[in-house]
Amino acid sequence: MKKVCNVFFLISLMVLTNGCSRKKNPEPLSLDVMSFNIWVGGGKSVTATARVINESGADIIGIQEATNNGRNVAVAIADSLGWNSYTYSHTAVILSKYPIVDTSANKCGVKIGIDKDHFVWMFNVHLIHCPYEPYQLNNIEYCGAPFLTTETEAIASAKASRREEVDKFISDIIEVQKQGYPVFLTGDFNDPSVLDWTAKAVEAGLCKIPVAWPSTKSFMEKCGLRDSYRTIYPDDVSKPGHTRTTLPETQAYEEVLDRIDFVLFSGNNIKATDSRLVGEAGPHSDIHFDDYPSDHRAILSSFILP
Repeated sequence: MKKVCNVFFLISLMVLTNGCSRKKNPEPLSLDVMSFNIWVGGGKSVTATARVINESGADIIGIQEATNNGRNVAVAIADSLGWNSYTYSHTAVILSKYPIVDTSANKCGVKIGIDKDHFVWMFNVHLIHCPYEPYQLNNIEYCGAPFLTTETEAIASAKASRREEVDKFISDIIEVQKQGYPVFLTGDFNDPSVLDWTAKAVEAGLCKIPVAWPSTKSFMEKCGLRDSYRTIYPDDVSKPGHTRTTLPETQAYEEVLDRIDFVLFSGNNIKATDSRLVGEAGPHSDIHFDDYPSDHRAILSSFILP
């Protein structure tokens, strides 16, 4: 009888212990992440810029061109909305509705606590704008840079201008990915996507020659980052997704229309569910603002986090 009781006791203890050790999986969570070049600290209007930030529905935003005359407009807007902010450089700022709880080794990005079960890493970059190789390939004079004629020349020029900053971000991203949390990278790359300047796009008249642009290529190959817009819209011809420029054609007759603003992401089981262009009223934007203040359309992407 004593032996039977002991066996019963052990079985009961095992059941209780196993029950206590089980960790309930957190509920999936939706998150909207935006990249927004606000055009020299607010472009046409700081008030309009704040309205876009507040009404876009974004939870976390990477801001580029954050300052104007020494004033950090992005931080001022975050403070006015009761949001959190992190300044990486005078031009690049991260805004978040949620608390910022840590920074990466090179201070390129921040860890954000959504709730007790969900954390993400957020990075935001504004790569150098000059030289701008799409102009050089189209014989448009800009900042004294030489004209280019081949893919090899364009890639070499882009690497010389941006590789050092790209590599710094890659180092931080690879390190934080070891924690297993979702990672987002927003930015104005001043460098098109490796997924866009394709032979198909050349045939459609969207670009001059095929170019495997190196900045996005490096983040994708070395960090496993995915392009949220191209995840939702894989056809670069039917959905070019131009973010540059919003200026009327009469003002932008020398412009090379392109997609240089991105929301890239990585993470186990994270799912991109939507990606929209935020901009001026008209056919080129998915979310419209009558008084849209910037010369870049913002990109707003939605995700489900496990």
